Amino acid sequence: MNRVPKTLWPALLLGLAFALSGCESGSWTWVPPEEDKVTIISDAAFVRTGQGDFVDGYLAECHQDFQKQRMFLVLEIPHYLKGDRLIVTGRRTGDSVQMSFGAEKKEKIPVFQVEQARPNVPTAPDIPGLK
Repeated sequence: MNRVPKTLWPALLLGLAFALSGCESGSWTWVPPEEDKVTIISDAAFVRTGQGDFVDGYLAECHQDFQKQRMFLVLEIPHYLKGDRLIVTGRRTGDSVQMSFGAEKKEKIPVFQVEQARPNVPTAPDIPGLK
């Protein structure tokens, strides 16, 4: 009976240490990826973000809450063309890039880190034949 508490005590302390290491106040929280349907509106660009990072990607438009929004898609391997429609899965980074559009002044565009991108090819609905 005396050996059981001696054996469990180190395991209990180790488990407590692991639990407390993940509960720091400044720890990073996991954010689930979101999926958006976007249209690429620029050629590939190599730009600098507000935090000073250099990234490759495209300027894109998406519709959220019935409003057109612009975002800068950061991709590992840029190989899309202007006008391509994509379904992208990823996360907003909280960073932004400054870009100007023609005669407009520069505006801050949020950065979207893409984890997966695939073409958005609409399919015709499957309508049954008339009898």
